[in-house]
Amino acid sequence: MEKFEFWIANGLLVARPDGPGEAELPERVLLDRNNMVKVTVDDSGVTIKWHAAAANWASLHFVKAWIGARPGPFTLRYYLSGWFTETLNDAPAARDRIAMIMSKSDVHLSSRVYVKEFDPAAHQLPESLRTSFESGEAPADDSIDCSVDEASGRVKVERIGSHSPIAKLWGMSPVSTPCLSGTSYDTVVSRAYADVLRTGKPHYDHIYAAMMGPDGEVAWIPYQRLVMRHPASRSRRRLVSVVSEITPVEIAVV
Repeated sequence: MEKFEFWIANGLLVARPDGPGEAELPERVLLDRNNMVKVTVDDSGVTIKWHAAAANWASLHFVKAWIGARPGPFTLRYYLSGWFTETLNDAPAARDRIAMIMSKSDVHLSSRVYVKEFDPAAHQLPESLRTSFESGEAPADDSIDCSVDEASGRVKVERIGSHSPIAKLWGMSPVSTPCLSGTSYDTVVSRAYADVLRTGKPHYDHIYAAMMGPDGEVAWIPYQRLVMRHPASRSRRRLVSVVSEITPVEIAVV
């Protein structure tokens, strides 16, 4: 299928903004500044992109009507304190979800990271987490190791597995966005480490976090994680291993 895109403003099809300097602007800025909606159609389906707080509702109603005649899947990519990405298989579900997001376009999110804990033995885990939980070991390529200074509470990423989500999204650098120590994200997600080190029991949770990517844009990343005490953990060198997978989570942010 040939890829094509179109832009909508005030409920009408328009050309992409091409004023002075606009060609170099990120699409987030274009969508915000011009109150527009962008639609892309290709082999992967239909992608609808808009700035939740800025998009003209007539344009979103136009999209809701237009997708009724299109096959799915439909990917909704909307900006609300960061980019959210959701994929729905059919038009009715996509229309309902767009309407829900429209009703919450003025919501102020109170946090940049949301966490919900579950019992791993009573929950359906993603394959990589289930395998680690059942074996009691975190595969080196799929996990990261973190050291914990229990006196100061400081957490440091010591090793990044080459197949881990961090490696795939940010590379192997130990100072990429999710690896930085002392941030609000680090403070929240590392709270479970002390209990894992103290009890030796694995910790399983769902996380939805807004993080800056290599392109400088903030995206909301949903992932599930299993935290385990590292076999080499010693009294003076306390280590945990973390296996995670980017996948839908049971947390409703919007």
